[in-house]
Amino acid sequence: MGNCRPLLLAAGLLGAGIVSAIASAAAEELPARIDWGQRYTVSSPVAGVVREIAVQPGDRVEAAQLLFSLDTRRLQADARAAEAERERLRLELAEADREVERAEELYDRTLIAVRELELARIERSMAAASLARTEAQLQKTRVDIGDSRIEAPAAGRILSVTVTIGEAVSPALAPPVLATLGTTDPMRAVTTVDADTAAGLEPGQPARIDIGGERFSGTVGAVGWEPEDVGFGTGYRVDVHFSPPDSLRLRAGQSGKVRIGNAE
Repeated sequence: MGNCRPLLLAAGLLGAGIVSAIASAAAEELPARIDWGQRYTVSSPVAGVVREIAVQPGDRVEAAQLLFSLDTRRLQADARAAEAERERLRLELAEADREVERAEELYDRTLIAVRELELARIERSMAAASLARTEAQLQKTRVDIGDSRIEAPAAGRILSVTVTIGEAVSPALAPPVLATLGTTDPMRAVTTVDADTAAGLEPGQPARIDIGGERFSGTVGAVGWEPEDVGFGTGYRVDVHFSPPDSLRLRAGQSGKVRIGNAE
């Protein structure tokens, strides 16, 4: 029992230190940098020529909204050719099935050798394989046609458009970056705190964000585990999530202030 009291005293002092550090962070406004909630690079999974650009930088878009479309005339022609080939192979397979039935009947009547029956069955298997290969190619072409319509991966704001109508893109040569998109609900206010304050923070804690005279309520989204410098000196990164109205049109890199806790 003699060693317990110093340990309890030390733990109490440590807890008091953390609480004091959190209270200090709540009492002061921390400098912050505004950033997008998430940043997406929009690319094309298929090669093609850009036919339509439906957005421009600054546009607000919803998830799955059309951003770009590629020329699909060549793919449409490939799909029609594959459909015609599929029909031909279906007829060929049907005829191969009839040939096997005839060969089995003749074999049962001992009119042909087993070798002829085996050859008929091989022909049927080859016809079935050709049909399966053509159907797979047709499915791939249809998927490529769908992928030629490039949609927004999430709701947000278009930050840049890096292609023009008529430009050829090919993922085989280099990842074709068509645009970048930043999400605005939520956005992030990024700041840093010392180790004692970071130790007492948890995702979901309330926070307040001040940007150019506008005030927003937010919550702590993430607390870093390694020191880094995000522009305010080395510390532990804290991301505070908040949802500004679209009318405010905030930009990444703007300055703000963050107060963690329930301080008004």
